[in-house]
Amino acid sequence: MKILHLISIASVSILLFASCNFESFEKRCAREAEEYTTRHCPRRMNKYTVMDSLTFNPETKTFGYYYTLEGDLDNDSIITNEIADSFREQLKKELINSVELKAYKEKELNFAYIYLSQSTGKVRFKTVFTPQDYNTGNRVGGKH
Repeated sequence: MKILHLISIASVSILLFASCNFESFEKRCAREAEEYTTRHCPRRMNKYTVMDSLTFNPETKTFGYYYTLEGDLDNDSIITNEIADSFREQLKKELINSVELKAYKEKELNFAYIYLSQSTGKVRFKTVFTPQDYNTGNRVGGKH
């Protein structure tokens, strides 16, 4: 009987200790976004674009990808409605086809892409994708 009691106490202790070490999915997302930013940002994406940071907002369940536009793309006349629509569709296709984001998409998170002007700091382009946008049931632009 004494052995069963000790085993019970040990089991409860292990469960309590383990539960203290588990982080919520939202806290994990925030931590991973911060770690990504620390390790990889700023990151030059191309001649005109730098990724500044990745954030996670637990209230809105949104990952935020922040970029800075430089040079020729840092211009009010470059991002027309037509260009913005095309760019949004390209980002959406990349999100739908992303294997790396599968676990986050399964949790139905939102994904925001924010492009800021290097010269003025103002938002040049912003779009947010919700689960309704990326849960199409199949991949876009490739093999299914």
